[in-house]
Amino acid sequence: MGQQQLLLLVMGIIVASIAVVVGIVAFQEKMRQSVSETIVSRNLEIASSAVFWKTKMDPFNGGNASYAGLSENGMAKLFMESDTYHARFEISAATRTTLVVSGQSSKYPEIGARTYISQYSVDSTIVSFSSEITVED
Repeated sequence: MGQQQLLLLVMGIIVASIAVVVGIVAFQEKMRQSVSETIVSRNLEIASSAVFWKTKMDPFNGGNASYAGLSENGMAKLFMESDTYHARFEISAATRTTLVVSGQSSKYPEIGARTYISQYSVDSTIVSFSSEITVED
């Protein structure tokens, strides 16, 4: 082989290697984004169940127009699992009119999401990629 052909071969290998590394990094970022979206989706499921629970006027299985009953063992009262394949969830705070639902990824512990519910609607959701949101054991 000529010197030019060897140079082209080496340059081709370098370009292909760079493309593979960029592809791996892009895939990892997409996985992190997918995990955060899964956590937010589950937070919204929990919030929806909590709003339904709040509207029940059953003294043994309902909120009677208050989230306060969910402050202790709230996930069990909603008949929802705290641990899933992707993350761990908890009801961080519950008062008469507000509720805070938190989730933290199992695979990427630095990823977490917190959803704030006021009255009967979602007030806001915060997603963190820097370990700012954690879930207690």
